Amino acid sequence: MVLEIIGLRSGYNGVEVVRGVSLKLVRGEVLFVMGRNGAGKTTLLKTIVGHIHPIEGRIIIEGRDVTGWAPHKIALLLVGYVPQDRGVFARLTVEGNLRIAERLNDGIVEEAYRLFPELEILRERRGGELSGGEQQILAVARALASRPRLLVMDEPATGLMPPIIRRLADAIKKLSSQGTSAIIVEQNPALVFEVADRLALMENGKITAVIERDRLLENQSLLRNALGLTYSGK
Repeated sequence: MVLEIIGLRSGYNGVEVVRGVSLKLVRGEVLFVMGRNGAGKTTLLKTIVGHIHPIEGRIIIEGRDVTGWAPHKIALLLVGYVPQDRGVFARLTVEGNLRIAERLNDGIVEEAYRLFPELEILRERRGGELSGGEQQILAVARALASRPRLLVMDEPATGLMPPIIRRLADAIKKLSSQGTSAIIVEQNPALVFEVADRLALMENGKITAVIERDRLLENQSLLRNALGLTYSGK
C-alpha cells in the first residue's frame, strides 16, 4: 500500500473541512478526486503532504505513519506535489526552480526539458516573469521529472492547452506503469477519463462515492451532481 488515509479530519482557522475521509492507494494506481468548489479537495491534499495538520486520523505513506510530519520530511519520501498555487519561486529562474528538486533525484532538469521542451527555451527566465500557463507547466514538470513514488497534484491541467494536457496524461500514465501512484484533484473530465484507475467524488468534506474506471461512463449523473456541471462524457 503506497498511501492509506484513515478517518482523516482536517481544516483551518477552527473550521473542519475534511470530515472522516478514508482512502487507499496501491502501487501504480492513479486516483482522481472530483467535487464542487469548497468540497474539501485541496484541504485533503494539503493535509496529505503536511501543509495542514490533521485534527484526527492517520496518514500512512509506504508503511510509515507520517501524520503531522513537516512537508519537507514527507517530500523526502519521494512525494511529488503540485499545489493549486503552483509553488513556483518567483525570483529563481526556470532552471533554478527545477534544480531545487534535484535533492530528491538526479537528472530532473534534463527529464523536465524532455517532457516539456518549451521550458528549455525559458530556462533563464525568472519564475515571476512567466505567464500563468508557463508557471503551471514548470510546476507540473518539476513534480513529474522527480520520478516520485507518490504524486499529489491539485488541478494540474489548469491553464494548459489541450496538446500539453495530452502530454501530461501520457507522462502520468508512464510513471504509473513504472510504479508511481498518484492522487490528483482535477476538474478536467478529459484528463480524468484518459488516466484514472478510480475516481473518488467528494462533497461537504466527505467521500460520497468511489467509481472504478470501467464504471465511469455508467455514472455520469454522479459526476454531474459532484461537479455541478452538465457533462456528456465525450
